[in-house]
Order: sequence, then structure tokens, then C-alpha cells
Amino acid sequence: MVVDWIANIGALSLGALAFYFFARRDTLHARRSVSAAFLGALFGLLSALVVMMPVHFGDGATFDTRAAPAILSGYFLGPLGGIITASIAGAARYWVGGPFVIGGSLSPFFYAAFGAIVGACCRHRDLGPGPLRLLSIAVVGTLFVLPCFFIDKGVEAGLQILENAWYMLLIGNVVGVVILGLMISEAKKFSVEHKALKSTLFLTDLARSSAGIAVWRFDMAANRLTWDDAMFRLFDVDPGSFKSEFNDWERTVHPDDIDAARRQFLEAYEKKSGFATDFRIVRRDGSVRWLAAHCNFLEDDAGNVTEAVGVNWDITDRKEMADSLFEREKEARLRSEELEVTLASVVQGVSAFDKDGRLRFCNDRAGEFTGLPPEMLVPGTSYHAYNEYRQGAFVTGFPGEATKAIPESAQPTSHIRSLIHLSNGRILSFSAAPMPDGGWVETYEDVTEKVVADERVKKAAETDNLTELANRLSFRETLDHVVENAGNADEVSPSLLLIDLNDFKAVNDSHGHVVGDRLLQHVANTLKAVIEGGDLAARLGGDEFALVLKPRTEEDIREIASGLCAAFDMPVNLDGLMVQSGLSVGVAIITADGAGSEETLSRADLALYKAKQEKRSAYRVFDADIAQEDAERKRTKNALIRVVENQGLNVFCQPILNLETHRVDHFEALVRWHQGEASYVPPSNFIPLAEEIGLIAKVGDFVLSEVLRSLATWPDDYRACVNVSVLQLGDGRFVERVLGGLKAAGISPHRLELELTESVLMSAGSAAHEDLRKLRDAGLNLALDDFGIGFSSFGYLQELPFNKLKIDRRFVSEVEKDEGSAAILRTIAALADNLDMKSTAEGVETAQQLGVVRACGCHYGQGYFIGQPIPLEDVQQAYFEIPKVAKAALRAGRV
Repeated sequence: MVVDWIANIGALSLGALAFYFFARRDTLHARRSVSAAFLGALFGLLSALVVMMPVHFGDGATFDTRAAPAILSGYFLGPLGGIITASIAGAARYWVGGPFVIGGSLSPFFYAAFGAIVGACCRHRDLGPGPLRLLSIAVVGTLFVLPCFFIDKGVEAGLQILENAWYMLLIGNVVGVVILGLMISEAKKFSVEHKALKSTLFLTDLARSSAGIAVWRFDMAANRLTWDDAMFRLFDVDPGSFKSEFNDWERTVHPDDIDAARRQFLEAYEKKSGFATDFRIVRRDGSVRWLAAHCNFLEDDAGNVTEAVGVNWDITDRKEMADSLFEREKEARLRSEELEVTLASVVQGVSAFDKDGRLRFCNDRAGEFTGLPPEMLVPGTSYHAYNEYRQGAFVTGFPGEATKAIPESAQPTSHIRSLIHLSNGRILSFSAAPMPDGGWVETYEDVTEKVVADERVKKAAETDNLTELANRLSFRETLDHVVENAGNADEVSPSLLLIDLNDFKAVNDSHGHVVGDRLLQHVANTLKAVIEGGDLAARLGGDEFALVLKPRTEEDIREIASGLCAAFDMPVNLDGLMVQSGLSVGVAIITADGAGSEETLSRADLALYKAKQEKRSAYRVFDADIAQEDAERKRTKNALIRVVENQGLNVFCQPILNLETHRVDHFEALVRWHQGEASYVPPSNFIPLAEEIGLIAKVGDFVLSEVLRSLATWPDDYRACVNVSVLQLGDGRFVERVLGGLKAAGISPHRLELELTESVLMSAGSAAHEDLRKLRDAGLNLALDDFGIGFSSFGYLQELPFNKLKIDRRFVSEVEKDEGSAAILRTIAALADNLDMKSTAEGVETAQQLGVVRACGCHYGQGYFIGQPIPLEDVQQAYFEIPKVAKAALRAGRV
């Protein structure tokens, strides 16, 4: 029986150990239903084990300690765990059998029910009961299960068993419940403490991680360095390359800090005291960070240092902030010292007042400007007394700024700038600005000389130096103002007169610029003589002048314009030198019809253009006729834009006769604009328009492409001539288009001739000349058109590689009756020969003219007698496919 008792107690101990094992692994804190079922099964197995090892009595009865697992299962695990435990224990007891099998099989359910009832009533079930409570549970539980003894054989048999074994039952239940209960209670306490410890460690790790604190340990004897994960992140070290040596740390420290950090560590080690230091590290990307380090040393029982434990964290931001604060403090001290020196040395007077209007400080210059005695320039002086220096002065605004009131006793709410004109004639620049903490600061500066100088500069900026009239800037400001305020009256209106000298360039060329300047001054004096108060006379530049007249009748305006023209109809006496120069005037009446300054200027300019066409001193007033002509010109421009964009122009060709071979061997391409069948726009009208509106390059490209397309189909011994505008030259793109077009069409460059007028070359720059040289070097022929009409320059013949001179038609038209024209023809033809050039006579209209041209030595002839311009597409049929008899007649000069 003793052995049976030992086996039962041992089984209970194994169950307690199992419970302890699962408690260490947080099984007790899993989901309650799952953990209750699992532990209920565990207690059931424990009950089954003790049932299989019962305590045997002499009368054949058996007893075991299944009460302890059943009661404690119900107590700790509740009904679910208790039922599972009781079911397993009851099944095991039933399997064992015996005379009291029914009662024995039911007893685990009684024990479990009792334990569940006691556990439900206990507020500290999670922590487990103490020894006394376990003893009470065991005693009461024994009484609770007594009915099971009477189930199998009745009350008498049950009482007999109890009489013989009651003490064993009581002792067994007490021992089992107390032993198992205490062990489970300890496991419970361990589980709770383990959970609290884990929570505490988690919070510690979280706090350390949030603070960026990394932990390290160094085993002094083993020279082994241990880092946590935060250390690797902090030092930017690859864990794979970490050898757990002291050198691993030293390699990360900044070279300038390694000696000091190592020395401080060794000193603390020798003193066996903790140390704290700051040092820099260098990360793998080359960035430098500041770290703080705290360390303590651990000792063994003999007092020897065995280990160093420390923490590191990043203090870069704190360092940078501290450095920044230090620099700011240093800068603030420096600025304070500079302010004291500055206030003493600045030319401005400076005064500061508090929110109550009391003087806080001022410099010596403030006293000089205000004129106050020294005893008034001390802190505490009221602003009322301080302000007395302005008595008798008046205040104005800066130029372009409105005048603002100066505070008399209250602080300003915004920045104030004004000019104070003192009674002694001096002018002060005054400024008052509020301060954030209340009060304000005033500054004063003597700007008398500056204001006077500014007035002189303003006058100079608005005046023409030569004539002392208003300049263009002042003129535009006045015109804008007059136009904006023009009235609605028809009889009296302001007006604009644009005035231009005729042939002023000739005066400069003939008499020099000094005389030209004197003529301009004479014009200015004449204009000053006709204006009244409210009028403006201005020089716009060069020989251009303007009058902006206050409202007058149109009759008065015409009288003024007529008088100006009359004054310059006769030669002007310039200090004994008589100079002839007419005057043209364009007049625009300024009315309230919505026309702005630009439109008014445009109207006056159109009237001036019409006046200059009369070739004498004249004036024109902008009227409906001029407006209609301008509208027609604009319509023509718009139509030209459309026709160019739609490639609606036509290319004609006029034959050029070779006077040596008596055959046509090349043609001049001429652009034509036909508006319907009856309307024809001469090139002299639309080519200048195309240049004006920037379409000449498109026109030229169109003509060039059409000519090259046809030239590719002509016989190889025929050439074509194309006119070139100066606006097509100078940027290199025209050269690329010409050479590219020739190459694409497979045409030899010598078959294309480019014509330029002398007037074009006069306005062309060096870049345009360079384009011509590139074209000539590429093999193209260059012809100088309209040669001899007044712009001729032998310099161009030397500088530019022309192949041909084209003699203007006016010389050819007079050769029949004017020997001088014939002489000019002979001279130009001889000049061309001497320069190894060809010459072409333009405008050959009769057979007699053709004969004279040939006799004068010209190489080519061109004109209606030789052939009229025909469409480009008709050239081949008209000249390449005509009968031989027609060619013979052509060579004889009869066609």
C-alpha cells in the first residue's frame, strides 16, 4: 500500500511538472477555451494514470488520488476543463472495474463540479489558492464526494468502507490537492511574472529603439565585442563583416577622435569607473555622425574587471543645434557690438521710442538733425517734446509715392516714408517703422543735395540734350495723358503733329554734322515759338519732331502746320550759311473715338507719309481718304499673306538674248500676283509689303523651288536668273536651301544666276556678303542689278565676286536721242570687260535700241522687244521646241 501511495504522489508530481512546462511556454495565456480543453485533457490523463495505480485495501477496496486533478481542473479550468478531466478519469476508473466501479467512475465528476463551483466563487483564481485554502478545498471536496460511496452497494456497505478507510480518503485527498495545488499555483505565478517580464522587456526595447539607443558588451578576457541589432544600424556596419573584436569599433571612429575615445575608455577601465564621452563615426557612405557613449565595468568576486557594458546613441542633431545656437549667440553678440558702432558712425539719425512714446535711445546724428539740446536726447524724453523740431516744416511724399501722415504721439501701425522740408531750406528723408514689441524706430537723413540732383536728373531724363525739347519718353507720357483725357467736343480738340525734315541727310552730307545740329536747333526754336502753355514740343530722334497741342479748332491747327511749312519753304540762315531743307508735317486730331496713343501715332505717321510724297514742304491732316488708303494697304497685306501661304503666286520668265551668239540662253524669273483675271498687283507694290511683313523668304523659296523644278527639265546649255532680297541673306539658311535644291534636282550650280540690286547691298551687312561669297565659291553666277542709278560703289565690285552688271533701263530708253546715255552704256560695258564681267542692258524696247546696245559692247539684252515675260511652264514650248526658221529670225535680231 505504501508503494501505491508513493506511485500516486509521484504521478501528481509529474503532472505538476507538465503543468509547469506548459506555463513556461505561455500555454496558460492562449485562448481560454483552447487552453482549458488542452489542460483538461492533461489533467484527465494524470487522473487516468493514478487510477491505474490505485491504493489497495485489505477488504479488496481500492483508492487513488484522482480527486486532486479533478478538483483543481474544475477550479483552474472551469466547467469545460473539469468535464474533460472528469470524463477521462471516469472512463479510466470504469475500465479498471471493481466492486465500487459506478461510484468510483462518477466521483471525478463530483470532484470537478465542486472545483468549478469553488473556482467561480474565488476572485483570485488566476493566482491560485494558498496552502490553507487548498487544505479547506480538500476537506470539503472529500465531503462533497461521499454520496458516491453509497451508489454501488448501498448505504451500509458504503459506511463500512468509510469506517475502515475514511482517514486514508481524507489524507489522500488533502495530500494530493495540496501538493498539486501548490505546484500549479507556483506555475501560475511564474506564468504571470513571465508575462509581466516579457511586457517590461518589450517596453524597454521599444523605449530604447525609439530613443535610438544601441547596446554593446565587451568581454575583456576573451576580447569579444557583442553588438545588438541597433548597434549595426547605428554604426552602419555589415553584420557579415563584424569579427566581434575591439578593432571593429575602432575602425568606425573618426580618425580625429579615435585617440581621445580610446584614451578615455582605458582611463575609465583603470579606475574601474563608468565613463561618458562624445565622438564621431564615419559611415560607409562617407557621412559623419556624432554619437554619445556611456559605459560601466562589471567585476568578479575578486574585484577584477571582466566585462564592459555600454550604450550608444546618435546626437548629431543635438550637436548641430548646439553649434548653431553657439554661432547665433556669437553672431548676436557681434551684431550688438556692430550696432553700437554703426549707430555712432552712420550718417542717418536714428531714434527709438517705446510703446508709451518715450525715447529709448538715439545717436548723435539724430540730435544734429532735430536741433534739440543734449538734455532732451536722453531716454525718457516724450515724443511730443522730441517732435518740436518739425514746427514750421511741411511734409511731402517721395517721387511716385503718396504723402503719409507722420505720427504726433501714437506709434505708426505701418512703415511711413516721407520728405520733411525744414524751414531752413534743408530736406530730410524721414522713416518710421513699428517694432514687434511695441514702439517704433525713426530714421532721418539729409537728402537736400540728392533731391536737387534728382530733379536735375529727372529734367535731363525728360529733355533732349541738343535741342532742350522734351525727349521721346516725356513725349509718350504726355501723349498718353492727353489721349486718355480727350474730350468729346468736335470744334476744339487736342492734336498731334509729327514733323520731319526733308533731305536732312543731304544737309549732313553736304555741310557736315555740325551744321546739321544747328539746323535741328533752329527747328526746335521754331517749334518753341509756336507753342503755348499746356503744349509740348519734343524731339523724337534724328530729324523727327512732334507737337502735342492743347485743344484748338481745326482751323488753328492747320494754320500752325501751314506756318511751320512756310518757315522752311525758303532757305534757312544758319549764322550766315543758307541751308535749304523743307519740312513735312502729319496731323492727327485727338478725339474721344477710342483711339489710343499707338493709333493716334499711326494716324499722324500716315498723314506725314502722304505729306512727304509731295516732295516739298507740306502738311496733311489725317482724314477719311488716308484712312481708306491705309485700310486698303492692310487688306493687300492680308491678301498677300493668304496668297503666299496658299502658294497662289505665279512665276514668269523673260528671255535674255546673248548678243554675241544671237540666241536666248537664259531667262530671268519674275514673280507675278494675279487677283482674278483682270486684277494685277505689280511686284513693286507687293514685294516691299512682303519684306515688311516678313514673307519675302517664303516668296523667295517658292520662286526658287519652281525655277529649279523647271530648270531640271531644260537643256543643259540654258540658265535661269532669280532675284534675291537682302532679308533672305545673312543667316546661312538661304545658302543651304539654294545648294540643297541644286543638289536634289541634279543641276549644275553654274546654271543658276542670282540677281541683287545695288540698294540691297547698301543695306546688307557683312554676314550677307559672306553668304554671297559662299554661293559664288559654289559655282553660282552673281549679277548686280540696276547698276548706275546713283548708288554705284566700286568697292562692292572689288569686295564681292559678281559675274555680271545689269545696266538700268533708264539709260537704254534714252540712247536713241541722247548720246550721253550711249556713252554711259559704253563706259559700263567697258568696265565690265575690264573686271572680267558680263553686262546686260535692260529695257530694250525697239530694234534701234537693240542695235545701239550691241554697238556699245553689251553682252546681253533684255526687254519687251526681245521677249515679254511668259509663264514658267510655257518656256519649254516657246523656246526649246520652236521651228528652226524662228530660231534663225531670233538670231538675226528680228524677234
